[in-house]
Amino acid sequence: MLDAVCTHGGEVCTYNIFDFQKLDPAVIELKRQHLQCPNPDCTGKAYYRRASIDGKAACFGSRYHIAGCDEGRSSEQGSRELQQAQEVRQLLLAGEEVRFDFSPVAVKGRSEPVTPLAATKADTRPGSSPDKVNKSAKPASIGMDKALASLMRGSGLDTSETVIQLDGRFNFKAKNLFVNFADAEPQASAADVKPKMFWGTISHTDADLEWLNPSDCDDVGIPIARYKKAILARFGITDRRDLEGAGLILYGKCFWNRSKTRKIIELWDAERIFISVLTD
Repeated sequence: MLDAVCTHGGEVCTYNIFDFQKLDPAVIELKRQHLQCPNPDCTGKAYYRRASIDGKAACFGSRYHIAGCDEGRSSEQGSRELQQAQEVRQLLLAGEEVRFDFSPVAVKGRSEPVTPLAATKADTRPGSSPDKVNKSAKPASIGMDKALASLMRGSGLDTSETVIQLDGRFNFKAKNLFVNFADAEPQASAADVKPKMFWGTISHTDADLEWLNPSDCDDVGIPIARYKKAILARFGITDRRDLEGAGLILYGKCFWNRSKTRKIIELWDAERIFISVLTD
């Protein structure tokens, strides 16, 4: 994308990438969290990526283009995310309980397999009894990468009544479990908060790669200093630019900072997080 619309502070202004990157750095940091696709039929949340030290030009982009948006471009990563979203839609239509799998997933274009829907059905083969159910069959499952891709691509997971099972014993309706960063609601303290699955895209980080700042909101911060080394190594992140525009889903708690001016989303641990770094 060569252009993006900025809606910061009530402003509705279209910026060309060449002009945007010339703005004062402090202004860029404010505006970059409030960008969207310039196509009025799409208006998907957009990101700004600074120029890289190895010669990659600054650019705008979006992980939320609607199907057929002229501003979007086909890519292997985009096609994979659309396929994952379709798989999740099928699970939701089946109306059955879904198990959430926190197992680590590969990050180089590979995703975990989804349990076939048929595995949760009764055995209706010729000669079998329709009343007998395969007791050993496990619920269909999704992992963090598939859930994130489907949420970014509008699968409806975050508004679904489908029951999601966590850790084999906790059940939540999907609509009460998955929360976009912009909709995060803090409680009094971390000790009082029930964890949820927070998701969205990353606008930018601090200079030390210890705080993640989500797109579409400037009052939310995600500290990762405690797990920084493990997270950066796991996802192959070596530069701040790697995280600009990346998709993010994590299991954690949301609470106010001491002055109640900023919402803090605290990770559960170093494993229950998935970052979809841009690969194309």
